Amino acid sequence: MNKTRSAALAALAVAAPLGLAACGGDEDGAVTLRYAFWDDNQRPALEAMIEEFNSEHPDIAIELEQNPWDDYWTALDTQFAAEDAPDVFWNHVSRFPTFADNGVLLPIGDRIEEDGVDPSIYPENLYDSWRFEDEQYGLPKDWDSIALVYRIDALEAAGIDPATVSDLEWNPVDGGTYVEFLRKLTIDEDGDNALSPDFDPENVVQYGTAMASATGQTDWWNFAAQNGCSLQTEPWGEYAIDAPECVEAIQFTADLYNRWGVAVPAEVTNQPNGALGAEHVVAGQAATTMDGSWMLGTYRDGLEPGTWAVADNPSGPVGSGSVINGLSNAIYAGTEHPDEAWEFVKFLGSEEAQAIATGMGSVWPGVSSLNQGFADYWAGEGIDVTGFQAAAEGTTIGYPLSMNDAAFGTAALDEFNQVWLGQKDAQEAAEAVVEIANAE
Repeated sequence: MNKTRSAALAALAVAAPLGLAACGGDEDGAVTLRYAFWDDNQRPALEAMIEEFNSEHPDIAIELEQNPWDDYWTALDTQFAAEDAPDVFWNHVSRFPTFADNGVLLPIGDRIEEDGVDPSIYPENLYDSWRFEDEQYGLPKDWDSIALVYRIDALEAAGIDPATVSDLEWNPVDGGTYVEFLRKLTIDEDGDNALSPDFDPENVVQYGTAMASATGQTDWWNFAAQNGCSLQTEPWGEYAIDAPECVEAIQFTADLYNRWGVAVPAEVTNQPNGALGAEHVVAGQAATTMDGSWMLGTYRDGLEPGTWAVADNPSGPVGSGSVINGLSNAIYAGTEHPDEAWEFVKFLGSEEAQAIATGMGSVWPGVSSLNQGFADYWAGEGIDVTGFQAAAEGTTIGYPLSMNDAAFGTAALDEFNQVWLGQKDAQEAAEAVVEIANAE
């Protein structure tokens, strides 16, 4: 979901305005734009882009405002209510429909046409995800997918050739080679794996995988895509996760916890308070996790170079696949500086700006032609990240576009946490979520 946890759970953290010295302050006719974001790991890239923007627009100063994900949306809602929101801010598709419907986003379709911005530089589905009622409300900032992150040392200790990881497959009957792979990686305190008759499931020191998603974006949604499930009947349509192919994916996820015992227990990972999959992999408590590309920095900072890698997801009954998501830079409808805000957003969406972020390994870029540059950066760090591209080329589903995202998210968290604990039937939980979300 493009979120990064931060130890700072304080109110809005505001950095010193960038570019203010160049323009001499508002009293000299300069304009200051407030720019809100949540991932502080991306601050260096943002600052580099702003510096370049200021070289072309010295009279537009940019003031960064950062809040961690869990606080970001609360702060933004409060600012909208007070009519004091940032001029430009990161937007997420889970919030976009409501924001667009509430009129807090500035439409930019006419500006795109007038300034000759070419939408074809972005993936079509990424660009179109920021359309509402035939109006455009953002330019793609980046994209992300889910792929399998694994510790090379754990695979080698289990006698698994890392070259075989991209060939794994799963099925809901016996789990397939993917579950066999995870059982080999699930080790008890005596060194026996989950395939051994001597394995002790009560004293596991390393699990095959860790799963920890509040919505399903980094776990069962991907199994759903690989099983032919559509989360909605259509974009902006009703949720349809009670369909057989969706329930089968939910049950398979539950089986990883409860039938095969190859996942860090749900008591430890259930959100919103449990640890993330990356934390368990870095700590050595899990050998693998399916995770988002936005988490690459966490693995780089927590593990030694050459000790971890990224592969395509396991293939399900209809093939490999992933959830595809992306962010946009949006303009607040109440900004006092719409022209300047558009100049900034137009720059952030340009190949020039996104090449800066790509060259720093910040995010997969919204501009398609720059993808190789991002892969090249990480190759220079000793990590092959093309597994995320491979996953994105499979059977994909987008993050649901719905006015009822909040109701869906709340119901899904409650219902599926019970499923992962083995306390509720997958079909019953899916039906409950659909009934609640579609009733809103």
